Amino acid sequence: MLNLHEELMLLAMDDKEGAVMPQAREPLKMGLASAILTELTLRGKLRTDAQFNLAVANPTPTGDAVLDRALESIRTLPTHPQPIPHWIEAIARGLPNLEDQVIQRLVQRGALRVEESRRMLFFKEARFPQGASGFKEGIRRRLREVVIGGAAPDERTLALIGLVKMTNLIEVIFPYTEWEQARRRIDELTSPQSAGWPAHAQPDYAAQPEPASDMLSGLASALMFSMLAQSMFWGTGGWMMPGMLSEPMPQTPLFGDGSLLEAGTMNDLGDAGGLDFGSEF
Repeated sequence: MLNLHEELMLLAMDDKEGAVMPQAREPLKMGLASAILTELTLRGKLRTDAQFNLAVANPTPTGDAVLDRALESIRTLPTHPQPIPHWIEAIARGLPNLEDQVIQRLVQRGALRVEESRRMLFFKEARFPQGASGFKEGIRRRLREVVIGGAAPDERTLALIGLVKMTNLIEVIFPYTEWEQARRRIDELTSPQSAGWPAHAQPDYAAQPEPASDMLSGLASALMFSMLAQSMFWGTGGWMMPGMLSEPMPQTPLFGDGSLLEAGTMNDLGDAGGLDFGSEF
């Protein structure tokens, strides 16, 4: 079984071009960060307090290099607790070559394959078309059963639906004739009311209960990070928490490599570097 960040990356790849689809390029880094935090949450590794500060509940490594680096960073780096939006942006900015690392894992698992070529004899290029594993077909089938077929989603499928919405992939996964139905169903599944999220600062929503001491439970755990990222990146269609967008994020050292979390918008997260198939991340 693939992790959520691997499933999202696979869905974002164009099968023919072997590259990330244009509509997903800008939001993908934040989508992958959300997927990593969601995966750690569903594995019982993370918890929150009443102020939505994120902390480690179980520090035992998962065995996945990307997940374990994020988990260790949340456990060791901050001098004081940091809220969920901080960590969404921190992972999107602070894990170097995140997209390349996830692609490399998909190649290792057989979900993607490598096709290398040279441009003008000197410049090596790599494409990553779909492999023969059948992973992508299974993921699409799982999503379709819930979104179009009306089946009740499990937590992991619901989490992936939130990530698909955040990364602008609805119109990639579903055919044109189903776009309206898919959007309507996904909006319903990811609404704060459906997940029991306290819809603070959203006057269009009915009042919700105050957050419990740990909001990482039930349906909210599957959707929290992707729907907060939806609001952070797109400014609409997601969830909010008190004061979430009122102040820029502070500069904070990340991941022990001198990287900084810089104040600014979420639309400029930089480019991933080149793939290196001779090293382990």
